[in-house]
Amino acid sequence: GSIGTAMSLAVTAPLAGIDVMAVKSAAGFEQSMNVVQQVSGATESAMSSLQAQAIQLGADTSFSAGEAAQGMLELAKAGLAPAQVMEAIAGTLDLAAAGNLSVAQAAEISANALNSFNLPASEATRVADLLAAAANSSSVEVTDMAYGFQMAGAVFASNKQSIDDLSTAMAILGNNGLKGLDAGTSLKTMMMSLAAPTDKARAELNNLGIAIYNADGSMRSFEAIIGSLETATAGLNDEQRNLAFSTIFGSDAIRAANILVGEGADEFARMNKAVNAQGAAAQVANARMKGMAGAVEYLKGSIDSFLINTALPWLDTMSGLVRGA
Repeated sequence: GSIGTAMSLAVTAPLAGIDVMAVKSAAGFEQSMNVVQQVSGATESAMSSLQAQAIQLGADTSFSAGEAAQGMLELAKAGLAPAQVMEAIAGTLDLAAAGNLSVAQAAEISANALNSFNLPASEATRVADLLAAAANSSSVEVTDMAYGFQMAGAVFASNKQSIDDLSTAMAILGNNGLKGLDAGTSLKTMMMSLAAPTDKARAELNNLGIAIYNADGSMRSFEAIIGSLETATAGLNDEQRNLAFSTIFGSDAIRAANILVGEGADEFARMNKAVNAQGAAAQVANARMKGMAGAVEYLKGSIDSFLINTALPWLDTMSGLVRGA
């Protein structure tokens, strides 16, 4: 009796616990992938590829296969096709690790940025790099960048401004204490003031010799406009510059204008180079995987992927038995 009790505690109970964990992990994973298929309209072949990728990412990254599946679901809900989801998910996981975000949150941020600027899914890794590098190069967090994009992204994109320039502007504003929704709102208003100035604002821009549009009617780059504003107002005293900026931008956008023009074209170019650092998100993600904490995360992800792979083939049979019971 004593031997039997000891064996139950030391062998049977742990094995039963592992069995329950495997079924639980696999069932949650299966549910997420079922919803991905429903939302995206993926074929069985595409779902097989997505499933294999999610399990592999769970083993290779600090996130579980279930978390990778949740990221795939958020990307699919944002309108990405199955092939696009496969392209975007790796960069999304890097963004989540770099920004200390949930995978679902990172997927939403990444998908919103791609959709706002009409970028292909293959650009997801570059978007992750932009956001992570901006956070590394300034006092903003990835969430600050996301909130700023939420407010200003559509206006910048509709005026053919690059995601790089918006990221750069957000980083510079963040270093000057203007962050998140507040920075995004000020940038949105600033861009709208430049794109469609009032009669008084247009007269002031002409008086300063600042061209907003090229000869073909396309808007000049945001960086070029900032440089023109800096040059045109360099000889003005504080009263003259404040009056000119108030006329052009109004009370809200003047905050962003003063900061960006004050920092100048050289700082804009320097920050632009910093936020375009390739591989920034992956480097931060890899840094989080170093040391004991990273080793534990790697082990947990590997175990989770192993358990899911072990239990998945049996789920159909088991679910039939459960429904029958």
